[in-house]
Amino acid sequence: MARKREVRFEPAVPKPGALRPAVSPADDPIDELTVTDVEYRDADFAERHVSGVSVEACLFGSVRFPSTLRRSTIAESTLRVCDLANVAADDSSMIETLIEHGRLTGLSWTAGVLRDVLIDSTRADLSSFAQSRMRTVVFRDCDLRQADFQSTEFRNVRFERCNLVGARFTGARIQQNLRFEDCDLTGIYGVTALRGATINGGDPEGLASTLARELGITVEWQSRIGED
Repeated sequence: MARKREVRFEPAVPKPGALRPAVSPADDPIDELTVTDVEYRDADFAERHVSGVSVEACLFGSVRFPSTLRRSTIAESTLRVCDLANVAADDSSMIETLIEHGRLTGLSWTAGVLRDVLIDSTRADLSSFAQSRMRTVVFRDCDLRQADFQSTEFRNVRFERCNLVGARFTGARIQQNLRFEDCDLTGIYGVTALRGATINGGDPEGLASTLARELGITVEWQSRIGED
């Protein structure tokens, strides 16, 4: 029997080019703002609530994003050490973008799009990507405890060394190549929706217990008689 060939893929994440420094208030987030080739540094926009923002080829360093950022697009950009905790960014798109060493705790990116995105060494517990479409996306060394991927569409998506304890995958739709490599999948929900995914490494006993729970199977562990 032929061995299934492993398919490797990496997001097409661009490197920042020549950028001009952001100027306030002209470059501050407002409804329907469009910015290109701008560098934002040490800015705090957490008190803002905006929609329809379009960002292309920008660099964000140590920036707190607006608390509301709905129906917006971030493309060909880099977010380093940025804070998107509890940001409501539903119906938004992220394309050819790198997020590294960020904070996405409680982020709501539901019914959105992520394409060619790398999220690296980022805290994203309690985040929600429910009902979103992901294509060529890699989560690497991320804290995704209790993250919500319910009814999410996966195509060429990989989780590497991520903590996914208690994450939700109920109703997930795997179009092609969903991989988990050395991840903690203990207590995830909707494991039966992951049919067709590839799991490499991690904790197989924890995953087996989770699968048994989903199928309504009670597993009783007994010590061998005579063991010290």
